[in-house]
Amino acid sequence: MVQKDKVEQALLVGLHGAPELKYDEKVQYLGEFRERIIKKLTTEQVREKGIYSEILQALKDPRADKLIINGNIDYRVIEKYKSLAVRCKKISSVRSDPSFRGDTGLIVISDEAVDIQDIEVEDRSSRLSRLGIPPAIIAAAGQKICKDCMEQIAEADENETINYRQLTWIDRLTGDTCPGHK
Repeated sequence: MVQKDKVEQALLVGLHGAPELKYDEKVQYLGEFRERIIKKLTTEQVREKGIYSEILQALKDPRADKLIINGNIDYRVIEKYKSLAVRCKKISSVRSDPSFRGDTGLIVISDEAVDIQDIEVEDRSSRLSRLGIPPAIIAAAGQKICKDCMEQIAEADENETINYRQLTWIDRLTGDTCPGHK
């Protein structure tokens, strides 16, 4: 009887391949184990104009090993996070697999278990609104803003300044205005 079970098991492995450890979890998290994730963004968060400062902080974490991005997101959108990984001297990779499920757009992982409970990142607009930043400034991510608006951003979250550039006198001379005051 035991011999028959071993033969059946060998046949199943031959037909279907070796069983994969925590398969359902790995298809949810771009092929990685949940216990190795430091931070996670949804596909919608990755597609936003700005960079999430929480990802910058996660990449600076000494346990961080790699940034993995969902390959179903347009390459022009993910380039900002790939560049961020390079600046932080971390490896980045883009993974595409039709078996991936869920809304995971990007993860920062460790090469060992870190078991961080809260890997989800709060929506950038909600977080900045809660910190008192006006909607016009939040929406201006990736644009030039005036010194006052830049100071307001820096006071609320210094790491958020990576999403803005400051208007210069030449910009003002050419007619550019701060979108935070429109």
